[in-house]
Order: sequence, then C-alpha cells, then structure tokens
Amino acid sequence: MWIQLNDRLVPEAEAVISVMDRGFLYGDGVFETMRAYGRRVFRLAEHLDRLATSATALSIRLPRTTSEIGDDIQRVLTRNALDNAVVRLTVSRGRGRRGASVAGADTPTYVLAADALPADLHAKHTTGIRLGVASLRRVASDALPIGAKHTNYLNSILAVEEVSRAGADEAILLNAGLYVAECATANIFCVRQGCVWTPPPSAGILSGVTRAVVLELARRAGLPVEESLFGIEALHDADEVFVTNSVIGVSPVRAVDAKTYVAPGPTTQLVAELYDARVRADTGGTHAIAAS
Repeated sequence: MWIQLNDRLVPEAEAVISVMDRGFLYGDGVFETMRAYGRRVFRLAEHLDRLATSATALSIRLPRTTSEIGDDIQRVLTRNALDNAVVRLTVSRGRGRRGASVAGADTPTYVLAADALPADLHAKHTTGIRLGVASLRRVASDALPIGAKHTNYLNSILAVEEVSRAGADEAILLNAGLYVAECATANIFCVRQGCVWTPPPSAGILSGVTRAVVLELARRAGLPVEESLFGIEALHDADEVFVTNSVIGVSPVRAVDAKTYVAPGPTTQLVAELYDARVRADTGGTHAIAAS
C-alpha cells in the first residue's frame, strides 16, 4: 500500500510519524472516512467541508487546500490501483511537547490512505447486521465537540468491544438522557408504521454525510421522516432498523439485542435503492444491497 504522508507518496513501511506526534500521544487530530466509486469520492465536497469544520473546532490548521486534497486522493487511488475503495484522511496537530498544552505544535501531520472495501460488505447488505446496546454513554457535547470528527475514538472503540462479546456487529450508544444517539461508527434509523425516524443532532450525534443524503432522498420520495428523540424501546417496537455511513452506505439491521427484524425490510430496501441511484448518478459507481 502507498500512502501520502504530508507532501510525499511513500510505501506503507516508510509512512512513519514522530513518537511525539500529538495524534499518537493524545488523539489530537481530525479525520474523514470516504468511499470512492470508480475513483470518484461520493460527496467529496461535503466530507471536506466537515473536515474543515472539525479542524476549526479543534483549532488545527489544514495544511492542504480542498483542490490539493482532491488531487491527492486521485494520486493515492491511482498508485494503489484502486477504483472502489475506502479513503481515510487524517490530520493531527503534529509534533509537540508532552502535556496538554498545544504550544509549539505548529506543523500538522497529514496522512491520506486508501484501502480495499471490507470483505463482508455484501453480507451486511443481504443479511443485515446485529446491534447491541452499550452500557457506555455517548460523550456529551459539553465535554467534547460532537460535531467534530476527531481522532479521540475511545468512546466508540470501547462500545464496540463491549457489544462484540455478546455477538453484536455494532454498538448503539445512548446519551445521558437515555435516548438513542447513534451507533459507534454509524447513524441509526428505525421505521415505524411507514415513518422513518432518526435521532436529531441535539441527541449528541455526529451528523453523517450519508445520513444527510438519506434524509434528503427519503423526503423527496414522499416518505414521512421524523428527526426526534426516542429511547431504546422505540427500536424494540420498530418494524425495521437500518444504519448508514460512508463505507457501508445503507445497511439493514437484523437484530437489536433479542429483537429481530426482516432484513432488509421494504422501506430499508427502498432507501438503499434510492441511495444506490444517487451514487450512480454522481459517480457512475454502484452500492446498495443488490449491487455490492
């Protein structure tokens, strides 16, 4: 694998950073995970807008312009001979002194990598995934900037590790009010009597790029949509559940704890097809349940 480290394209073995890099020491950085279809990143502009928002929230300077990042992505995909891929862009605050102070950390570290799609992607779309409710709570917005996609990822890591021991694929995180917030790595939706429900930003979620596309497409298709707070009991009473992120797109859920669902249900199937059509229109690539 070839990786862009700052302004150089290097083999993975040479893509090394300082042990004093604050991204390594403290998770002091921001990132975006994107998906390329035919070497075109779906909703690249939205991803880079969110990267800029995240960097601003953490007072990290982005070392490359939007245009340069787009060129970098093409360079990395081409060098790795990847057409359909997961693209990960990480920017840390860079090398600095030990301790909480960011004084002296003036040169960000920029890492861009691309990898093959997950091997289990087709299975997730055809048979669905299993979710478990983590005992950990989603970090509150007055503790960390929830709207920033930062590299301090322990909340999600520990949640997934907990539920995986019970056989789940992904974790549901509740907020301090015991309302459903989101999954560890995805936004969550449920369908009740034909209405699509999802937690609002006030629940403490990271508003995903794919989430925004799904909401737009569902409304245009005439589906009733509600962004509203709800508890875990609403998921247990739901007819369908699905999750979204940039890598998996729209993935049906076959179970939340002991509650099982038809996966994919009819509304989930429709949303996945609408999403697939939008991907094809924008990139020429394919996604969704039947296409992966």
